[in-house]
Amino acid sequence: MKAKLIRSSTQLKLGESPVWLNGVLYYVDILGGKIHSYSGSVKTLYSDKIIPFIVPCNDGLVFGTRDSIRHLSLTRMEVETLFTLQLPENVRFNDGKCDKNGFLFAGTMDMNEKMPSGKLYRFGSDGETVLDSITISNGTIWDPDIETMYYIDSPPRKIRVFDYDMNKSTIISERKSFDVSSFAGVPDGMTIDSQGNLYVAFYGGNGIIKFNRSGEAVKKIFVGTKNVTSCIFGDDDMKTLYITTASDRINRGGHLYKFRNDVPGLPSDEFKFLRK
Repeated sequence: MKAKLIRSSTQLKLGESPVWLNGVLYYVDILGGKIHSYSGSVKTLYSDKIIPFIVPCNDGLVFGTRDSIRHLSLTRMEVETLFTLQLPENVRFNDGKCDKNGFLFAGTMDMNEKMPSGKLYRFGSDGETVLDSITISNGTIWDPDIETMYYIDSPPRKIRVFDYDMNKSTIISERKSFDVSSFAGVPDGMTIDSQGNLYVAFYGGNGIIKFNRSGEAVKKIFVGTKNVTSCIFGDDDMKTLYITTASDRINRGGHLYKFRNDVPGLPSDEFKFLRK
């Protein structure tokens, strides 16, 4: 099975963090420092030095910079800083997702991609550390039917599995991880469908791997470039998987792709703690 290139997309240095919101696909170019939208054509909505991720909220998008969490109002096109962390020079935010209660789980990474100096934080009215000793924080997602949280720290090449208290938005305990070291590339961003299957992007692996709840690989979606970074479901029936990619050393990749799936995905959950 093969994803199709969206030919109207522009080339990105490091495409990431796709979000489907009100009929529009939003995504970032981390190293290009831009938030883009796509609905037949590409528009650049905001620029900064570095923008690692976006999540939806009721008035636009919440996004990360190297060391802060900010809100972009899509109606007023105004930006407000919500949280700022004092991070070491070699650490930055990388990926973020919200649970169904509106808490933002955003992680950091070692910019040299070697040391476990990153953490996973939970942001609501304030920020708190959830996990530490992380090298490259990626791919947080929840299965609401079985109260499970999945999380990726890319270099160990495992998908960590946690029992999750959906009422309190807290991790209860950790279960056995899914070992994905037999697949080409390293696990990056991921999303989930309505049956609880995971769709994991493999950076350096030319594709998306679909895993069932037992951690078994059941399908590969081939993408026509090496560095596949993340994915999200969209369109009216939530059956189109939109895929972001990154450029490689010979300037290939960095475009959007899409794949028509047989099972609908789940919508992106919104951040619900904007200041009044």
